[in-house]
Amino acid sequence: MLLLSLFKKYKMTDKIKELRKVLPIPITEALQLLRENDGDIEKCIYLFKAKSIKEIVQMTGCDEQMATQYYEAEKNDFNRTVSAIREDLYDKHYNPIQGVSKEGIRCVLQWLHIVESDDFCVSLDFQLLKDVLQALTLIPVLADIALIVDKARIAKERIFEGYKETDSIDEFVRRHRKLDDDSDFQKANDSVGLKVTVMKEELLRHLRNLQ
Repeated sequence: MLLLSLFKKYKMTDKIKELRKVLPIPITEALQLLRENDGDIEKCIYLFKAKSIKEIVQMTGCDEQMATQYYEAEKNDFNRTVSAIREDLYDKHYNPIQGVSKEGIRCVLQWLHIVESDDFCVSLDFQLLKDVLQALTLIPVLADIALIVDKARIAKERIFEGYKETDSIDEFVRRHRKLDDDSDFQKANDSVGLKVTVMKEELLRHLRNLQ
């Protein structure tokens, strides 16, 4: 009885490995699929693919043929398939926004690089910040970022008004602490930090589609 139990266990383990060679799914999900389909690997693959393609169509709005084509190209990786289709559909139906230019997009990307390499506070001193804000304002999904960043800029200018580099380090620290406690600065700092990746993705979509 024990030998039979061990045999079944190892047999199921082998099936899980085989199934996961085709479908990039967690072990627990693979085990559940096999149990629901009496250990039939081909049936598991067929049903899982059919379910995934249906969900891809619903999430992206593409047709079944496109979903199947991309799903196979991405080796049955659901998330990568959805991402690839959305990017393709975005490019296919891209509508240029008046005033948005490659130069403006590159300016924003340069500013974001400062945010990532230094910090948000330093980025408020970016020489072309007004151009950054103007470019962000033109893109509907990023316009709210422009508003809160501008409020943070105003807060920093107010708090550091009259400050000179020859002032003491204590004065520098005092003003920075005051800025850190400012609600407008806090909101902008948190929002930009959380949305850097999303912002870059949106900007790069426009950049690759602009002539």
